[in-house]
Amino acid sequence: MTQTATDLQQLKGVGTVLAKRLLGAGFDDFAKIAQADEEELKKVRGMPPRAIRSIIEQAKQLSQIPREDSERGEAMKKQLSEVRDKVQTLALAARDRFQEELSGKVGKKLSADLIRIEDALARIDGDGSKHVKRTGKALLKAQKRITGLEDVGLKKLRKGVKRARKTVLKVLS
Repeated sequence: MTQTATDLQQLKGVGTVLAKRLLGAGFDDFAKIAQADEEELKKVRGMPPRAIRSIIEQAKQLSQIPREDSERGEAMKKQLSEVRDKVQTLALAARDRFQEELSGKVGKKLSADLIRIEDALARIDGDGSKHVKRTGKALLKAQKRITGLEDVGLKKLRKGVKRARKTVLKVLS
């Protein structure tokens, strides 16, 4: 989908002039910017070399979020269920791996965080969030934070779950 100069300004580090130059260079949507390599973007006049990696990463995230509101809602629901499944799987794995330690301080905090994430995900699902894009980004971030926590120790697991919980709760505030 072709973006306008205003759309491209959603990328941090891209202003009015740079957005027009990106369009002129053929980077007319987030997917094209996400697929570009750094050398291609360096050729765009006025492109800050230090910001290129950040711009590519932002474009990758924005290209993954569908543009139509109904599609966004469906994508968010799918992502929400994926995050919910990961949290439940993580909770079961933690219960199996750390049965003894869950009665301690870290275990209790982990259990509380898992419950709070579940509650927050249920609230997001129930309210039909008006901020679909923001919610989608937060869910993506939470999903990244949860991924890979299956095989870590109890303290790292607690820290990762806490960070994911904070990310999810930001959407609700």
